[in-house]
Amino acid sequence: MSKKTVHKKKPILTNEGIGFEWDVTPNYFNKNNSESEDSDKSEENEPKKKKVRKLNVSQRREEQKQEELRLRKVEEELTQIETNPQNADHFDRLVLSNPNSSFIWIKYMACHLQATEVEKARAIAKRALSIIDTREEQEKLNIWTALLNLENLYGTKESFKQTMDEALRSNDEYQIYIKILDIFAESNKLKELEELITKINRKFRDSLDAYLHCATVYFKLNKSGKARFILQKALSNLPTKSRMLIYILHNNILFIIKNYMGDVTMISRFALVENSDGSPEEAQTLFEHVLTSYPSRIDVWSIYVDMLIKSNRIDLARHALERATIQKLAPKKMKSLFNKWMMLEGKYGTSESVDKVKECMNNYVDLILKNKKQC
Repeated sequence: MSKKTVHKKKPILTNEGIGFEWDVTPNYFNKNNSESEDSDKSEENEPKKKKVRKLNVSQRREEQKQEELRLRKVEEELTQIETNPQNADHFDRLVLSNPNSSFIWIKYMACHLQATEVEKARAIAKRALSIIDTREEQEKLNIWTALLNLENLYGTKESFKQTMDEALRSNDEYQIYIKILDIFAESNKLKELEELITKINRKFRDSLDAYLHCATVYFKLNKSGKARFILQKALSNLPTKSRMLIYILHNNILFIIKNYMGDVTMISRFALVENSDGSPEEAQTLFEHVLTSYPSRIDVWSIYVDMLIKSNRIDLARHALERATIQKLAPKKMKSLFNKWMMLEGKYGTSESVDKVKECMNNYVDLILKNKKQC
């Protein structure tokens, strides 16, 4: 019986002392390679230590000085752009930092108009309207006004009407009509102006401000007759609260005052417009008519005196206060008038005129006390 030869399995060669492995697969080498590469990359990514350049005192001062000069130059350039922008790039930077400023947008428009670039100016206005915050109503109104001005001067009748219609839809109608009225007045478009005044007086027949503004426009165009006719129209159109009738013949026009409170206030305001833009003498006549009928209206006396002082007619203001203080008024009203008279004399009068006011005040007080004793 033959003996079976038994072959013992030889162990895989290792070199444990060295730490080198023989029984490895190809993936083992791939793994080690990737680890090696990562190690190399991490070494490469390590920031290189920057060598710090040591400066002496004079070098540090010079470096600081150069930095200050650089910053100053930047500030000057920014200031120059803000105060005197010269091109589209400058304006783009400004509107980017101040998107709600109608002042900057309008200057941007003017820059293009100076270069006869009407279409670009129009585009800037529309861009502004789309960017300005909806809560900034006044800023938007300013842009609409500028755009209406542009269309009035450089556009066609069709483009102006289209812009006007858009403006009326987007804003308060009264404000837009008044802006257009001023635009027509400035460009001396009298036909369009008179048509618009007729429309305004019809559309806003209950608005005292509308009548006053129309009258002011006529005065500034040296059309005093038409301005005064506006007052007559206002007196007949404005709503009344009473049937009281007061007839005033002024400048060959018969005025009928129906409303005690409203019409007196209206005539007083119209007189102020007449004084500033029309005839000061006519304004004085209007006040005198009202005060003859309503001598107890110290608010009208006060407005009248302030108007005379503003017009540097001090003697007339003094005379008006003298007349006012001889009226039979309540002590509280008299005190207000005497105080106003004293302030006038203190600023424009002499020591003698101040003493005269004091004397009149003392006489009034004595009269009041005497009447109380008799009662």
